[in-house]
Amino acid sequence: MLRKNVSISDAHLKMLDPLLKKHQGNLSAAMRDIIDFTGFVTENMGSLETAKDMFKEKNHAMEQTRNRIYGVTIPLTMFRWLLINRTCNLPPLDEAVQLFTAHNINVYDINSLNKAINEEISYLNWPVSVNIGRESDHISIQITGIDPEINSFYANLIAIFLANNKTPQKIVKLLQYPASIYMLLSGASTHEEAAQSIYEAFNDDNNRDALRGQNDVVLVSA
Repeated sequence: MLRKNVSISDAHLKMLDPLLKKHQGNLSAAMRDIIDFTGFVTENMGSLETAKDMFKEKNHAMEQTRNRIYGVTIPLTMFRWLLINRTCNLPPLDEAVQLFTAHNINVYDINSLNKAINEEISYLNWPVSVNIGRESDHISIQITGIDPEINSFYANLIAIFLANNKTPQKIVKLLQYPASIYMLLSGASTHEEAAQSIYEAFNDDNNRDALRGQNDVVLVSA
């Protein structure tokens, strides 16, 4: 048993108050709790500084979500039910675009675009991943996830955002698989042309053939 004298300021004693109450004023027991916790953090995260930085980043992300979209957490099964039973395939323009308003994105900067979109996924905690690349003069987007409805909904959001960018992008190819969606986009002449491509790509099956036009839309079943 090692005994040491420890000097603690009033400010630090105040911070220790919850632990002291837990241990009925036993400072040694409180210190053992602190040492155990410090050991756990160091073992799992490398250092206290790393843990602090991660906590700050997480809080910042959560605050951004709350401030921008009044963040609401619902179970995944309820989220799927809401998507399946919605009356319109396409979300309102303002609701879709606001997800990305915190980012000043140049859509031709693929790295920045990829980072911004994946940051939004991490904030929302949706079970999808997005990979963005370039094919010649086109932007390619691969959305992968466990649920086709969520994949399609997130593809809608990305497509609407890109259609309303200062350099609007239209969908020229869409492949829908059971566990992923592939979109190929190119520059549109107007925002209206870009918006029409989304309607043609994601409209219900009964109307899609009539509206397909110049866009190549392919559904791939399991």
